[in-house]
Amino acid sequence: MKKLLTTLAVCILLPAGQALSADLDAPHTPTRAEWLRVYLAENIKIVTDSWPLRVRVMVTVVSKNQQVMITLRPADGEKEPTREQRDACIASVSDMVNRALASYAWSKDLKVSVLFV
Repeated sequence: MKKLLTTLAVCILLPAGQALSADLDAPHTPTRAEWLRVYLAENIKIVTDSWPLRVRVMVTVVSKNQQVMITLRPADGEKEPTREQRDACIASVSDMVNRALASYAWSKDLKVSVLFV
C-alpha cells in the first residue's frame, strides 16, 4: 500500500517539477540562464585554449527565444583566420555546446547559434 501511495505521489508531482524546469528564468540563484552562460563560456574557453588560433568567446542566453548565441572572434593580436579555420571553429564549438545542452533535460531543446565575426 505504501509503495502504491509513493508511486502515485511521484506520478502526480513529477510533471509539475518538469514543467518548472523548462523555465530558464526560474527562481534559482543564479538563474539557469546565468549559470548556462558562465558554464558554456568557461568550457569553450578551456577547449579553445589548446587551439593554435586564439579566440575570444561571448556567450549570450536569450530566455525569451530559448536560444544560446555564441560569438567567436580572433583574440587581440591574432591575424584574421582563413575561411576553413573559421568553419572548423564554428563546427567544434557548435558540437561541444550541443552535447553540453543535451546533458540537461531543461536545456536540451534550446537553439544554438555560433558565429565567427
